[in-house]
Amino acid sequence: MSLSAPCPSPTLSSRRAEHSAAAGAPAAQVAQTWDVDEQAALLQGWNQRYEQLSAGSFEGRVTSLHLGPIQAWREFSSQALHQTGALRAGQLAIGLPSSIPGNTMFCNRSCSEGHAIVFSGDGPFEFVSPGGLEIIDFVVEQGSLEPYLTASEREQLQAQLAQPHLRPVSAHERWRLPILLSDMQQCLAQTAPGALPPQQLDEMAGDVLAAIAAVLRDGVGSEADEQLSYQRRAHIVSLARERVVATGADGSLTVEDLCQALAVSRRALQYSFQEVLGISPQSYLRAVRLNGARRAIKQGSSVSDAALAWGFWHFGRFAQEYKALFAELPSQTCKRYR
Repeated sequence: MSLSAPCPSPTLSSRRAEHSAAAGAPAAQVAQTWDVDEQAALLQGWNQRYEQLSAGSFEGRVTSLHLGPIQAWREFSSQALHQTGALRAGQLAIGLPSSIPGNTMFCNRSCSEGHAIVFSGDGPFEFVSPGGLEIIDFVVEQGSLEPYLTASEREQLQAQLAQPHLRPVSAHERWRLPILLSDMQQCLAQTAPGALPPQQLDEMAGDVLAAIAAVLRDGVGSEADEQLSYQRRAHIVSLARERVVATGADGSLTVEDLCQALAVSRRALQYSFQEVLGISPQSYLRAVRLNGARRAIKQGSSVSDAALAWGFWHFGRFAQEYKALFAELPSQTCKRYR
């Protein structure tokens, strides 16, 4: 498993170099099928076989998206299926059922809507799905996730990810990936192929990889992280804020970077920010980025340039978050300071 390989926490620029979202033209398409074999063939790159179990005509639909090291599908099947197959070596898959209308089994374990389906190229998988199931699947190169996990997280996850399993996932992380997939499809549908700037594609891929890493590390940590004194947590927050200020105006600092720099676990950082500031470290870093974008707009940058410079690739989502924090749209800020 490559996730166990030790490596320092890279900068944003090295993350972009690693996942190279812009290296190949991104592609998104929707296909309708009336045959189980056609449906299975649409998940390209998988050694996969479907057997129809329930009686009746089959209808399926697959929306696919390829972006750098990421493949994503939103799949619907009208009939119950028995699915078997395997990924190629070095790949990792995450499946998130959006609704489960009947008995669902993954590798002989009952699956609920609170589970993520996880398997890798280390072994085969088996999935029994009911008719009417809709599921979102993401397949990534395992190495592309390393920058989004701390060294201790990679070590703890190594044995778990070698076997197909069901992974409990929080409600927030459960809906984060489907929203990202919809946002990416929207961006690609509204723009001519190859027209999106490389920076925007890199930010897309980075957000998806970070969200997949978040699903994998749900529950990873130790009890010691929960028992830190308030003084220790306040010190952690103070050091983290100093680190954020010291990075300057590129907005590239991540939670993984903070954990690496401060030699603390993600859970310890989370508890410290929640107790001292009342928000998560992710929310704090996002607020810093929104403030940075606001200053750029006030200094003369266009709204889109300011958004991209601070890591916001979906401009509609950026406008919503900007208004939620500042009680005005970025266009209103732009107009007022012109």
